[in-house]
Amino acid sequence: MTQGTEILSRFLSKEQVAALPDQTAHRSWVFEPNLRLLHEATQNNLDLVLDDICAAWQRSYKRKRGTDEQERFMECCRVILVNLLRAHTKRRGMPVGIGSRKERLDRENRYRPDYMTTHRFRMCMEWLLNTGVMRTTAKGYHYGENAQTARFALSEKAICDLFSDELSLRDFRIDRVAEPVQLKDEQKQLTKYADTSETRGMRHALHEINTVLERTSITTPRQLTYSDFSEDYLGHTKQLYRVFNNRTFEHGGRFQGGWWQYVRKGVRRSILIDGQPTVEADYSGFNPAVLLAQAGMQVPQDPYSVIPGIENSKQLRDHAKATLAALLHAKTKHVSEPRNFDEAAHGMTVQEFRNAVIAGFPMIEDMVGEKAGMRLQRAESDLAEQVMLHFVKQGHAILPIHDAFIVQSDLEDELVTVMQEKFHDSFGQTPHITVKPSYL
Repeated sequence: MTQGTEILSRFLSKEQVAALPDQTAHRSWVFEPNLRLLHEATQNNLDLVLDDICAAWQRSYKRKRGTDEQERFMECCRVILVNLLRAHTKRRGMPVGIGSRKERLDRENRYRPDYMTTHRFRMCMEWLLNTGVMRTTAKGYHYGENAQTARFALSEKAICDLFSDELSLRDFRIDRVAEPVQLKDEQKQLTKYADTSETRGMRHALHEINTVLERTSITTPRQLTYSDFSEDYLGHTKQLYRVFNNRTFEHGGRFQGGWWQYVRKGVRRSILIDGQPTVEADYSGFNPAVLLAQAGMQVPQDPYSVIPGIENSKQLRDHAKATLAALLHAKTKHVSEPRNFDEAAHGMTVQEFRNAVIAGFPMIEDMVGEKAGMRLQRAESDLAEQVMLHFVKQGHAILPIHDAFIVQSDLEDELVTVMQEKFHDSFGQTPHITVKPSYL
């Protein structure tokens, strides 16, 4: 039973749930080249399937391949099948998007394990399809600005040979990321880049952060279930990496990969670091605070309060947050936010409220269409790196969630001080920090 049906079953009968249309049928999961299977019984079954595939592959050559080449072929096939198996574990029949065009694989070479060369990967894909272990569910295409990666799923025979109801997402783990500094193009596909002193510095910082995280116990009082995670949860891992966008290191750079970034907010409040309760601290309105500071304007305790009426209405503040974010990422000044705006309750029209947001942040008008949101993410992620390095250099684990951080409760005061100091060093003002204590 999937997360959605688990929730629906609390309110509807099994017959009513079964009658509902499948809202997830169009979804696929992204291929992860460093995925491992931890379930011993399934691993044994997978070994048998791979032995058969490798034997057939060997028979296709007049001269037998060497042991090393056999192992690399089997390991490449293994990762592909483990990805398909994980997707099927998440939702029966769920496909995985796997790009196999030579040009794309060559661009992504630095993001894959060394044995997963372009030639070997394409060869393994062909053998898995030809032997009937996996099937194509949708062909890929590229038409103008629109593109879709080809999608694949386990065949019915492979499901019978490999899948078990005992499997859960906890039986899959992402190994150390081959390349922790990742650059994506405008279609959000990984692309190659030349190393610089800047990228090498980022990689070194990630190594320091991940080294501390790896030796740290990060747990919750109870075992988490699939319903505790968001839809884009990729598997249990503590390894962080940074993702930049639009072929430039000036856009994005947020830290991703930690499993705590994908749990529900309530679950995060119960996280334990080395068995100790934690606190979560975040900047009160990071983006508006930076915009005001950069413009030489005073940053109030709540940066959104420069918009009239915000302080007395959580709904208006939520609308302001969504509207400002939309403007920062918009290509034109015509944005849909705020959505579901109750004009009667708030005493103004949607356009009047939108104008109020722009009046509160007049610098926005010159930023629309300039991907300002992506540049702010770079500033946010650089600040996050500085905050985290302060703690890891002392041997303390710190868990990032964009502009928020989780640390052991006894480090609360130090965390607030460091977050304020690093912001002041970059933007010249001291922001307000909101702290959420542990539920424990």
